[in-house]
Amino acid sequence: MEKQAAHRPSTHQASLPLLFESPGADDERAEFSEEEVIAEEDAQMAAASMQAAGQTARELAILDEMADVANSSRYQPDPRIQQLVEWIHQNLCPDLGQPNAAWLERRVIIFTEYTDTKRYLQQQLQSAIAGSNREQERIDVFHGGIGEERREAIKSIPTKK
Repeated sequence: MEKQAAHRPSTHQASLPLLFESPGADDERAEFSEEEVIAEEDAQMAAASMQAAGQTARELAILDEMADVANSSRYQPDPRIQQLVEWIHQNLCPDLGQPNAAWLERRVIIFTEYTDTKRYLQQQLQSAIAGSNREQERIDVFHGGIGEERREAIKSIPTKK
């Protein structure tokens, strides 16, 4: 069944055969003169161009609409980050947003697979905790290449200063 579908011509192929296949010996076009073949090729090329132009205009309209949606959302807060910051506020730093806000002794470790996601989270969280007590010490990052000693230092709860 899949082989049949793969060999079945698409709508474009069925309506514009000279663009997708050359005339064979059993094809009625094999009897056409060189001028007739060129004329049919030109006609099919013009028809294909007209079809492509129509699709391109529709596709461009869709792309414009998608760009408008993306641009209108570009500077909106990320709801996932908002939820995480709210969780931090409730569970780690009740006065988050206040100058020199104190942190509880709890810690959180966030795992992510991708470096870009790690960088994004780090930037967003650093911005969210700005102005809190020891803000520069609150976020640390480790990855598979970090040694065991450094990993344990990151995971340990620092003593109060």
